[in-house]
Amino acid sequence: MDRKFLEGLGLEKDTVEKIMAQYGVDITGYQTQKGTDEATIKALREDIIKKGNRIAELEKVDVQDLQTQLQQEREGREKDRKEYSLRSLLAAEGCTDVDYLLYKLGNAVEFDDKGKVKDQENFIKSTKETYAAQFQEANTGGTGGAGNFPRNHDSRTPDEKNPYTQKGWNLTEQMRLEVSDPEQAKKLRMEAKIE
Repeated sequence: MDRKFLEGLGLEKDTVEKIMAQYGVDITGYQTQKGTDEATIKALREDIIKKGNRIAELEKVDVQDLQTQLQQEREGREKDRKEYSLRSLLAAEGCTDVDYLLYKLGNAVEFDDKGKVKDQENFIKSTKETYAAQFQEANTGGTGGAGNFPRNHDSRTPDEKNPYTQKGWNLTEQMRLEVSDPEQAKKLRMEAKIE
């Protein structure tokens, strides 16, 4: 809008000033709104470009490979769960070298849907029969012929049975003892002269 144009219409100078002042307020508002809109449009364009680049990156991802990796991870976890279950069962039954026994058993052990050994009682029974040397002998508590009390001539554990001695060295059994029977582990360490 032009001041000369308004004066040419025969409007008084005071009226022209009022019209020009209101026009200035309106134009300033429109210019401010235009600046805000342009900034919003610029930000949206940049966001679209970033998202377009991200989509392009995601389209490069090999979904089949990710599914294969996920399946392998699940199978690995299932295998670990089964091995832990078997290790725990053998250690609880007094197996002296769990790693060796796991090697000997191979993939012959059957597991249920929860990863536990199937028919544990028969499994332990047959394993103890087949690999008797891998299990600690149970103390029968025999009387030795002198009354109803067991004799204990030497309370010291034989070196072959002590997992802390050179003859009986067995890390698996050491760890089992440390967790399940710390007092026995301490006694055996003392007998083996290990602090």
